[in-house]
Amino acid sequence: MKLMVRSPRTVLAALAAGLAGLLAGSLLAIAPSANAEDSGSVQGVSMQARYSPLGATANGPSGPATAKFTAGPYCCPSTAIVLTPQQVIGEGDFQWLNLGLPWDNAAITSIDVCYAISTSMVGTTYISQTRVTEMTTPNSATVRVDDSTDRTTPTANCYTVPTSFTPSGTLTLALKVVFGSTSDRITIGMVKVGGVSP
Repeated sequence: MKLMVRSPRTVLAALAAGLAGLLAGSLLAIAPSANAEDSGSVQGVSMQARYSPLGATANGPSGPATAKFTAGPYCCPSTAIVLTPQQVIGEGDFQWLNLGLPWDNAAITSIDVCYAISTSMVGTTYISQTRVTEMTTPNSATVRVDDSTDRTTPTANCYTVPTSFTPSGTLTLALKVVFGSTSDRITIGMVKVGGVSP
């Protein structure tokens, strides 16, 4: 049996080559991908925040005292809310359901609202406006989203309002409602905000 003895130079050369290969592989592994970088700036990550409708308030043109409908837990499930009119409500009555949306991320790209309508005459009771306002000081609010599409689907359904803005204050979702009969109901389920994290 022959014993092979390598010279110190051969061993050092082999070690150097191995270390160079490991270093190159590590650099490739941590290098940012082309998708993560665009013109030198790293893009944010898409995300969603989901909100319960519980805690939403009924409001008229001068606040809750002028509301012509009530908003309370639905059954069932009791984690949805049901809107019950006290009289017929038209477009000009300016009746709104307001829900705060805690959002501490960057740009908002969409608002989703899940709802259902119980009515004997489709098209007479509906969500007539989807609005998002932004507030800092309590003496004013800025409308950031205002979609006037009538949402009349009687079966349980969700709709999306696309948008693009970066808020700097607190956000409130406002749904303007119309009721063609006091026996009609609108139920509200999940509200979802889509956007991009910082």
